[in-house]
Amino acid sequence: MFKFETVDFLESLRCRVGCTRQEIFKAKELGFSKIVINTSLDPLVSMPDILKSIESLQSVLQTVCSNDQEIYLSIDNALEFPVEEVNMVDILYPFIAEYGIKRLILGDVNGKMDPFITYNKFNLFMNMAQCPVEYMGCNNYGMATANTLSALRAGVEYVATAVGGIGIPGVAAMEEVLMAARHLWKNEQVPNGYTIAADCENILRRAGIILPGEKAIIGKNVFAHESGIHVDGVIKNPNLYEAIRPEEVGLSRFLVIGKHSGTASLTQKLRQLDLSLSSQEAATLLDKVRHTAVLQKKPVTDAQLKTLYNLHMESIKESNVHLPIEGEISCD
Repeated sequence: MFKFETVDFLESLRCRVGCTRQEIFKAKELGFSKIVINTSLDPLVSMPDILKSIESLQSVLQTVCSNDQEIYLSIDNALEFPVEEVNMVDILYPFIAEYGIKRLILGDVNGKMDPFITYNKFNLFMNMAQCPVEYMGCNNYGMATANTLSALRAGVEYVATAVGGIGIPGVAAMEEVLMAARHLWKNEQVPNGYTIAADCENILRRAGIILPGEKAIIGKNVFAHESGIHVDGVIKNPNLYEAIRPEEVGLSRFLVIGKHSGTASLTQKLRQLDLSLSSQEAATLLDKVRHTAVLQKKPVTDAQLKTLYNLHMESIKESNVHLPIEGEISCD
């Protein structure tokens, strides 16, 4: 496990502060050299009022400059303004030039954008940007990952993500953005994710969050298959039902045996457990498996399946015991 020197670690982090000198000084005391000045503007006010609000940032920016800190300016709701009427990149240009703003962060804090609007707005922004632009999309309506990919398509080089998309209301899930770029865009520059599932689970656990088994890309149940037709297809060609290989994110495919299972999945599962049955016997055992799964309202475990298998084999042996008929009993 890596150990970071405190100073080096702080230098790699950005401290997000409000538009107050008090918060900026506090961040300085804590040792942060990179400051994200966070603000939002009212989209319902007139242009003069918007300009007045932006001008009020001047004293805050001067304070950061006097502290020799890198400035990142974040407008949380920048994408809510019609680009034709209020172009944030154009309006903020004087501040970018005067205070050497390292990066302009344009956000969609209320998650109101869709991928098409996001792409079109950043397509215009990027043609006028005087400094690097970053996008931060929130997940109020489940669109954060899609919008983030659209921003990247429009030329944005920096995007805000989080492991598992955690937060309130959350941002784009880092693992989803990485895997989408790698597979949908065939971008080989994206690093391989052979440990990403375990790494993400470890980070979430340290944050006191349990990783849901159904979490896309990194959840342990993502590559679980129960339906008979799905299992049959996955056995023959995994690409039919799996967009990425489980090994690529450090997970493994496994079969769930329950009320939706078929003989193909049951036979394959038994094979994994070093057990075997004929097709006819598997069909008989499947009825018992489904009955058990329905009664307990969940799939059967490997231990339960082994027990059902053993009971089934015993019943077969008992039915094959030869019972003597009259005249066959020896009196010797």
